[in-house]
Amino acid sequence: MKRYRTPRAKSGQIKLQYGRVDGVNDLVVANGDGIPSCDRALFFSFLSSKSYSPVRNEWDDSFLEELEKRGYDIKTLKISVEKKREN
Repeated sequence: MKRYRTPRAKSGQIKLQYGRVDGVNDLVVANGDGIPSCDRALFFSFLSSKSYSPVRNEWDDSFLEELEKRGYDIKTLKISVEKKREN
């Protein structure tokens, strides 16, 4: 059985990966120093929110749901993005 740890982001980075927080295994979005928690929320909201299609009068699956529906294992998903560096 795989042991999951709590993901840690570097300074200036937002990181998404499957991990363990408060005894629960799930997708985790971590933010490093200098990244406000609202940016972390924006990141996860974009990946997990459904969108409404008025033409079809129904809700479309979120990006994460669509990946699972197409047979992908989201436990292997890892995404990170870093702030632009000032020169």
